[in-house]
Amino acid sequence: MEQEEAAVRVDADSQLMYRIERPVYNEALIRSQVLNRRDKSTTLRERVAHQFRCSSQRAKAAVLTFLPILTWLPSYPVKQYLFSDVVSGLSTGVVQLPQGLAYAMLAAVPPVYGLYSSFYPVLLYTFFGTSRHISVGTFAVISLMIGGVAVREAPDSMFYTLPANGSNISAVLDVEARDAKRVQVAIVLTTMVGIIQIALGLLRFGFVAIYLTEPLVRGFTTAASVHVVISQLKYLLGVKTQRFSGPLSAIYSVKAVFSDITSANITTLILGLACIVFLYGVKDINERFKKKLPVPIPGEIIVVIVSTGVSYGLSLSEGHKVDVVGKIPTGLLPPAAPEFSLLPNLVTDSFAVAIVGFSMGISLAKIFALKHGYSVDGNQELIALGLCNFVSSFFKTFAITCSMSRSLVQESTGGKTQIAGLLASLVVLLVVVAIGFVFQPLPQTALAAIIMVNLLGMFKQFRDIPTLWKTSKIELAIWFVAFVASVLLGLDYGLLVAIAFAILTVIYRTQSPKSAILGHVPGTGMYCDLEEYEEAVEYEGIKIFHSNSSIYFANCDLYVNALKKKTGVNPEHLQAALKARKKQKEKVNYNHASPSKICVKFQKQGVTSEIVSNNHLMEEQRNCQSGEVHSVSDSEQSVFLKPPGDVTSIILDWTPVNFIDTVGAKAIKQVMKEYAAVDVQVVIAGCSRSLLAELDTLQFFTGVMNTDLVFPTVHDAVLHCQHSHPAAAPGIQMTREETIPSP
Repeated sequence: MEQEEAAVRVDADSQLMYRIERPVYNEALIRSQVLNRRDKSTTLRERVAHQFRCSSQRAKAAVLTFLPILTWLPSYPVKQYLFSDVVSGLSTGVVQLPQGLAYAMLAAVPPVYGLYSSFYPVLLYTFFGTSRHISVGTFAVISLMIGGVAVREAPDSMFYTLPANGSNISAVLDVEARDAKRVQVAIVLTTMVGIIQIALGLLRFGFVAIYLTEPLVRGFTTAASVHVVISQLKYLLGVKTQRFSGPLSAIYSVKAVFSDITSANITTLILGLACIVFLYGVKDINERFKKKLPVPIPGEIIVVIVSTGVSYGLSLSEGHKVDVVGKIPTGLLPPAAPEFSLLPNLVTDSFAVAIVGFSMGISLAKIFALKHGYSVDGNQELIALGLCNFVSSFFKTFAITCSMSRSLVQESTGGKTQIAGLLASLVVLLVVVAIGFVFQPLPQTALAAIIMVNLLGMFKQFRDIPTLWKTSKIELAIWFVAFVASVLLGLDYGLLVAIAFAILTVIYRTQSPKSAILGHVPGTGMYCDLEEYEEAVEYEGIKIFHSNSSIYFANCDLYVNALKKKTGVNPEHLQAALKARKKQKEKVNYNHASPSKICVKFQKQGVTSEIVSNNHLMEEQRNCQSGEVHSVSDSEQSVFLKPPGDVTSIILDWTPVNFIDTVGAKAIKQVMKEYAAVDVQVVIAGCSRSLLAELDTLQFFTGVMNTDLVFPTVHDAVLHCQHSHPAAAPGIQMTREETIPSP
């Protein structure tokens, strides 16, 4: 056999040229003379021993993976990074303080638990997290999901009590008992979220976030923002309404607020609107002059301090009935075990919170890592968030993730490492331990204003709609379904519906792949769609079928149907036509006095002719190679025939095929048998080595199929088919020689 020769040269026009001359390869030739597999045989015992082999290097790698802080802290450049981290940490802590108070309202727990959730998890993430720039802690979407579960498990209706003196006064809501129950629900939910995230991280399931595609997450978070704003309307207006959860809760909440809007507290509304206007103005200034300002103006803490001072000085709570934060205990609570008896009702919600929290954290972590030139580990991020939630839940915290607004503050103010996050947590600790009581007169409407203004960035995601309309209608559908389902059904059911719909779109795409008949572009060695490219030329007698999908149980029938439709050669119709002709011939020979009538319709020309002579009948039987039987009767037979196309070979281009299963392999073997029965050869081209290994495992190369019919490239298959039927292409050489200009 001739040895393969390849040469690269530069022609007169300085264009890189590629020349190759080699025999036509098929898989049998490749396996016997070209490729030999490496011997990788190892026993099960050897593989297990290798996995559990212990060495100092592996132990060190395990410790560094589990505690990423050890990879950068020993070489921390104090002179270069410390000042930036201090400024960033103080700036982030100033933002984290009011957000912790505000997002506790979303979680349906007293504000002090938002401060706890802004301290313990941030402290832990410093040691276990791989991102150096994200700011973990309370986040609006996660807090709202927790609040929905807490309200569902501990609704107001459970805590109405009658007065002890037995008077006719209506039942009174026991706020302390209700809040205590909701805190228990939030803590148990957080514990379960932590366990799930740790388990997924240890099982190397960090890839699960990829199933939450970006349009789904953006549609979901936009819907969550709608829920958050609706939930804050009653605090902004000072209206007393119950909190709803579950499907249509957003509609019920809006209806409840506006049906009781006449009882709105004007003082509360004016103060809330003033805070919104001020915060929006500060954010606009920070955005416009972010390159000139050394640090962003801390609008949130200014609002907290000023509104607290105004509320205390004017006695807004007593004199004007303005709702305030109320009692904030000083100091940290001792650790306590969660109330695990509540766990059975929270498993589904725990998975939803765990996955959404991780997906938001890892997506933002990857953005900053790419920007600053380091890497983050998805599995370790899962473990880190899980530890933050699980360990902190014993200290009365609710579930956390990273916040986009705080992360941008931490990064834009010069933060270099998680030392900034550590300092931010210490700012919150100072408030909890020493000066928490100062914020007791803080009006709730100010916190509602902080929440609403912080969500402006989320509402900008509506701009995705025109962009997705131009780029991908399917991704637009995912965004829209995630948004509508989450608004109407609630965040938990909405997320499930969105994920299910996203999976259906994947199935839809595999169920409707693009298929084409390829033609050769002369002088290039390329094969392109005949319908799209004018230069593509079809070989006589050869059909090259291309479909951009794998072949498995869900789409193998579609693949076979597309093959028959595109090539125009249906073996079932051919077999039926041949049987009909044979039967008709027997009838003609039996009864010459009553000749049958055959109506022949050519598909392309649309011409109909009647054949009444036996000689004509025999001539048609010899000339026509394909047909379709529509009806058969004793006196008349209608056969719809395709004009003779002389299709002798079909090449299946499997270059895009990534995998094939048992059902798909059986379907391909069956269709190859059907074509072989009507004298049409089917060969396969472009198989990857991994796909060939799968075919070997599936015992594909048995019976009618063997490795002689599998070729490494489409051109090899074409040359084989031309040589197998030399009448269709005389003078074919058995070596391949192409001159291909470089792109």
